[in-house]
Amino acid sequence: MSKIAKWKLEKTKVKVVFRLQFHATHIPPTGWDKLFISFIPADSGKATAKTTKANVRNGTCKWADPIYETTRLLQDAKTKQYDEKLYKVIVAMGSSRSNILGEANINLADYSDALKPSTVALPLHGGNSGTVLHVRLSEFYICLLFLQQPS
Repeated sequence: MSKIAKWKLEKTKVKVVFRLQFHATHIPPTGWDKLFISFIPADSGKATAKTTKANVRNGTCKWADPIYETTRLLQDAKTKQYDEKLYKVIVAMGSSRSNILGEANINLADYSDALKPSTVALPLHGGNSGTVLHVRLSEFYICLLFLQQPS
């Protein structure tokens, strides 16, 4: 019998609800009149949330309604560090590839212990527009689910 199982790290599973508010700057002046955001977990590849379309004015776009994303994070019992929870954020005008302004990645685990709302600036990739997506994150709710990860 292997002794490896004895040394398996214990993990705490934590349910967290994040509130994400979006604002984009440096949007190209032509070709982009209304934009929406898709929020996609990297592990599933399917959008869990989308914003409504918002108007672009003077190179900026602000979405009035936030996205609420519920996720489960794994926390090491000894170090209290969270495992990565990566999401892809896509800013687009439509569903075709040519209508995508750009995309960025964000690790929600980096904001799980924030006592105050955090704002992060994410440069969009996939286009040479220089657009920056500003995301304001607030931890809305946290709930301990398990004391130990099942083996």
